Amino acid sequence: MLPKIDFETRPFTFNRALVKRYDSEQNIDVFRQQQSLSSYANVSMTQNIRATGTRLFVNSSFDRIVNSGLSEIESYSATPVRIGLVQPVMAYNRFKWEKQTEPLKYQKAKQEFIYEQQTINLKTIDLFFNWALAHKKVEIARENKTSTEKLFKIGRKRYDLGSIERDDLLNLEMDVYNANTNLTQNLQMLQKTEAAIKLFLRDGLPENTLPELPELVSGLQIDIAEATELAQANNPDILDLKLRKVEALRDLDRAVKDNRFDLSVTASYGLNQQANTFVDAYGNLLDQQMLSLNFSIPILDWGERRGKIKTAKMNKDVADIELQQDADKLQQDITQKVIDFNLQKDLVTGALKTSEIARESYQITEKRFLSGRVDLLNLTSSRKAWQSATEQYIQSLLNYWRLYYQVQQLTLYDFINNTPLTQDFDGILDN
Repeated sequence: MLPKIDFETRPFTFNRALVKRYDSEQNIDVFRQQQSLSSYANVSMTQNIRATGTRLFVNSSFDRIVNSGLSEIESYSATPVRIGLVQPVMAYNRFKWEKQTEPLKYQKAKQEFIYEQQTINLKTIDLFFNWALAHKKVEIARENKTSTEKLFKIGRKRYDLGSIERDDLLNLEMDVYNANTNLTQNLQMLQKTEAAIKLFLRDGLPENTLPELPELVSGLQIDIAEATELAQANNPDILDLKLRKVEALRDLDRAVKDNRFDLSVTASYGLNQQANTFVDAYGNLLDQQMLSLNFSIPILDWGERRGKIKTAKMNKDVADIELQQDADKLQQDITQKVIDFNLQKDLVTGALKTSEIARESYQITEKRFLSGRVDLLNLTSSRKAWQSATEQYIQSLLNYWRLYYQVQQLTLYDFINNTPLTQDFDGILDN
């Protein structure tokens, strides 16, 4: 909606050709040789008026032409100033609709910028917990290796004493090789996860850094109604739905008005003059006035206009249905994510307790195995239960934080600090 200034020029145009001319003395058309050299320049400024769709303009132009024939004639034409307007009547006004669509587009772009930052957060969560899980598996694998080697030594002594069978000793020895293989595989996976997180951080991970599992946010429960309200205000998908609805109404308005009739008024006032010298062309200026009323209406088009309007109405109805479906889907997604997050805390607490119990159970089973009160099968089963419970705890903790950041992404709101997610867009644009 700001003024626009344009400069147009044709500094040099040479033309030499045979042209048809009327000879009044003979009353016939004849071909004559014509040679001319012309120059042209124009500076114009335009301003659009949103409310009425009016285009105001101010321009200044200059023409020079030199005709070569029996004699050389030089002529100048100047219009120092010309002011005018073009006013459509009852026509489609794109500026009126842009007043509604452009702010929505800009707001949507800003919200999408923040939304994509939450995508980075989610990727960070996945990378971190993959690293933490790999590290924990290596830790457990080392404990298993130490434990199986110790059990194998004890088993060999028992076998020498005849208290266990040969197959039990072989199983203990196989556990040692399996533990070594498992440790090697987990070390390899740890190196891969560390390489991935270092690449993500652009080598910003110090050497010998150990993952520290985050705790739960005590007392954090997200209200579904509040999350829905925040999503309606902040989510870029919601803004996109609003934008699409306005665009559907805009397209219908354009189809109706473009296929009805065309009525416009053009008016201008200026000063101009023509002379054989440059100085005289800008002296003794004469009035230049113009008023034009333009009207056109189709009389017979075999239903083309009616078809275009009907198609636009149908497109709007289809858009309304799609928008409602998308809005319902987003509402369902938000509701489901909030419900899952509010329940996940109990699952994490239960998984942690299960992991602690499984570890204690394995330690007791290992002591009972050493004293000969349980067999190898029970010991192996107890070890696997402890490992599985530990991995399940880390996975449940990952789900907790992933769900939190998914809700944060849908609402663009930090529920931990009770603040909306914002960015200094003025600073970003300045840079």
